[in-house]
Amino acid sequence: MLEEGVAFCPQCNAPQIRVAVQEMAPPPPTLAGHPVPPESSSSSSAASSTSIDWPQAFSAASWAGLIAALALMVPLGGFILATLAAGTLSVLLYRRRRPNTNFTAGMGARLGAVSGLIGFAVSAVLLAVSVVLFHTGSELRGLVLDAIQQQAARNPAPEAQQVLQFFKSPEGFAVIMIAGLAMMFLAVLIFSSLGGALGASLLRRKDRRQ
Repeated sequence: MLEEGVAFCPQCNAPQIRVAVQEMAPPPPTLAGHPVPPESSSSSSAASSTSIDWPQAFSAASWAGLIAALALMVPLGGFILATLAAGTLSVLLYRRRRPNTNFTAGMGARLGAVSGLIGFAVSAVLLAVSVVLFHTGSELRGLVLDAIQQQAARNPAPEAQQVLQFFKSPEGFAVIMIAGLAMMFLAVLIFSSLGGALGASLLRRKDRRQ
């Protein structure tokens, strides 16, 4: 037993040496024999960078959707290009709001599809307003009937004539309009999704080069 204030042992006259022992920190907790890594902010930021913040996404897609709405009023070639551009623009606008987002092709396709859906809804509202306020329904019906007349002249078969006569009726015209809107909806959804996936792939290439 070492005594305080005594430099030599009273029995053997040997110098007393004190060794300071540091208290060891407790070992980290383990789970099933494996150490549990400490929580860090990097894991939470990585999780957020691979998910879509939909409030911000809807804001970005809305601006891109306006381009998609205008694209529905141009010919087919311009329609495809403008719809693709709307999907790509939605990804670029969202990236400006969330610069740490690690885009995948699926994320870009979903964001582009939302911009296409918004654009289709806006165009449908504009079409309804033009029909009600400017009475363009008769002009649209006249264009459809002219196209039906041209098809009737090219195909004189009795079965084809019966079908074309049905399309000239109000019920047939309603069927044509519903089918046309459905095809337009699918086209907008497909091309805007492709544009979003294209924008995501472009951003991933840019990130790899940096």
